[in-house]
Amino acid sequence: MMKETKKNKRSFYKSAKIYHKVNKRTGLYPFMIKNLFKLLVILSAIIALIILADKIMIATGFDFKSKLDTVISHLRTELVLVVFFISESILGWIPPDFFIIWAKDKPCDYPYLNVTFLAALSYLGGIVAYRLGELLRRFPKINNYVQNKNAQYFYYIKKWGGIVIVMSALFPLPFATISTIAGIVKYPFKKYMLFGLTRFLRFYIYAIWIFWGLEKLV
Repeated sequence: MMKETKKNKRSFYKSAKIYHKVNKRTGLYPFMIKNLFKLLVILSAIIALIILADKIMIATGFDFKSKLDTVISHLRTELVLVVFFISESILGWIPPDFFIIWAKDKPCDYPYLNVTFLAALSYLGGIVAYRLGELLRRFPKINNYVQNKNAQYFYYIKKWGGIVIVMSALFPLPFATISTIAGIVKYPFKKYMLFGLTRFLRFYIYAIWIFWGLEKLV
């Protein structure tokens, strides 16, 4: 039993070492660092905008937070959620950050419960996008158009597989687009669902950062 355990450990370390060498050779690590840097820039920009808004409030007396609350209160919950789900399923052109700001006070009084609901919708939107990718394979002209328009993402997912799905869930990569491509290239659906769960982590990270910043506007 001990010999078998040691053998399994050696096999694991050997596989991990080979995997590391392949990823290093194919340029995965610089790609990850580049997108991590983009994430940090976006988070820093959010805080910078909040600090700027705070300074404007102090200098001019303009109640930015009150105006923001007024705008949010006039948005219909059903409409916001529908737009968000469509964006996360097909388009992916609206940054989730705006919806996280909205989730601070709506649809219920528990912000992180709202964020969890948004993350679940985003996750389901990714599944819809994956199924859409499967459907697109039946239409060669549309399929070719999508492949030509998103050639780099096809290249990434074919080269690195599930890592790209995780990165699109966490970093500034188009989650809906990557999910659609995963469906087109027939990436295993069960693995996609597993890796796609990291989408929840992305929403919580952004929410902690954004909510902290918004609390400063008082």
